[in-house]
Amino acid sequence: MQKYDKIYAKDESYFGHTSKQFTTLFSNLDFDSGTILDLGAGQGRDAIFLAKRGYNVIAVDSSKVGLDQLQERVDTENLPIEVVHVDALGYTPPQDLDAIVADRFFHELPNNVRVKLLQRMLSHLRVGGYMLIADEKSVLPNLRDTLKKEKFEFLRDKNGILFTYKP
Repeated sequence: MQKYDKIYAKDESYFGHTSKQFTTLFSNLDFDSGTILDLGAGQGRDAIFLAKRGYNVIAVDSSKVGLDQLQERVDTENLPIEVVHVDALGYTPPQDLDAIVADRFFHELPNNVRVKLLQRMLSHLRVGGYMLIADEKSVLPNLRDTLKKEKFEFLRDKNGILFTYKP
């Protein structure tokens, strides 16, 4: 994604640190290992936080610059993060993911592909897995409806965050 390549080239910590809301949600999960997919990982702020908590993370993004910066951290700190440079629309994750994170990701996609991509990603989430979407409130209604249709339980639906559980 050329837009973010330019942004990340100018600032190696463009989005700053992982948000307090995010860290709180993932600090209170009932599992402390497993595989988490980070959609739109960018420079890896969420992936790094999760990897340091003991999760294996698959960091997917279309920005080569952001992922190169993340890969440097992975190599330097020996983090359990698989860095995948690909457009998420063409990516097929492994089955039985323990969680999927989409932090500030879906608003970058056209309306007509958001729900389709979410449905496809949810099919790779294990029973008992978690889905976290943090984004602009304007993109959440269709995503919320999709999660409800898929019978997800809502643990949080507030301030631009949908945090759900697949029973």
